[in-house]
Amino acid sequence: MERSIMTRFLLLLLFTTTSAFAPTRQHQHGQPSMLAKPQAAPSLLSLNSASFDDYSQTEPTQWLAYQDTLVGTGDVAQEGKVVTVAYKGTLMSNGKKFDEGPGISFRLGSRKVIPGWEQGIAGMKVGGKRVLRIPPQLAYGERGAGEKIPPGAHIVFECELK
Repeated sequence: MERSIMTRFLLLLLFTTTSAFAPTRQHQHGQPSMLAKPQAAPSLLSLNSASFDDYSQTEPTQWLAYQDTLVGTGDVAQEGKVVTVAYKGTLMSNGKKFDEGPGISFRLGSRKVIPGWEQGIAGMKVGGKRVLRIPPQLAYGERGAGEKIPPGAHIVFECELK
């Protein structure tokens, strides 16, 4: 228990110091897609910084957690590489599906998707499957995303790297 508190404190400290130097995102016009406009600048260094089983929707400093359900055997997803991800997104609060797709491609690190994806997809191998538990600060924050994702929502993505 004491180790968990210290780990969270160090991660919070890391996040606050690195985000102060992160570049800001310029406003984009048009309708946002379900995976657009991240709230915070992504840091690909803080992978799996929370225990998957201990993930808490009530902990304000909760961070990204992930669990590999199948480790792939192909190329590793790294910053700068174009990746294709099949996904299903659900609300953690009630399990309601808000989005699903057979594959979306983006350059990892380009901030075209939410920070939880940037961080959670990095390190996967092609053919792998991973479940991401993403807190609001790495997803859609206090604004939510339309009618499907309420403000402050914790979300879950089941991802497969194609």
